Amino acid sequence: GGGDAEVDENQRLLERERDIEFMQVENDLQFSAAVIVEREQGIREIEKSVHDVNDIFRDLAVLIGDQGNMLDDIEAGIVNTGQHTDTANSELKKAAANKKKARRTMCCITVVMLLVGTLIILILTKAI
Repeated sequence: GGGDAEVDENQRLLERERDIEFMQVENDLQFSAAVIVEREQGIREIEKSVHDVNDIFRDLAVLIGDQGNMLDDIEAGIVNTGQHTDTANSELKKAAANKKKARRTMCCITVVMLLVGTLIILILTKAI
């Protein structure tokens, strides 16, 4: 009788120890699963960040390309402005030369008119 009770008590203790070990293993598995889930979330966040950075670099490349085109347009405008300025200077020199010629021509016409007027006056005074 007493030996059977002792065996039953030992079996209950063994079962309790197995239950405790089982719960510890189960808790360890749950903890490991939680760690895995947390790491997966971290990896997803890193992946999203990498995609965001990639998008930023693509946008930056487009902006740099656009700015390069704008700089090319500005450079072409400056070159054209320089050419137009040279043409304008040339036209101003021509206009100044033409103005000088017109002034000389006016002076010559005035002198001729004075001579003609003087001649007419002389002719008219001799005729009287």
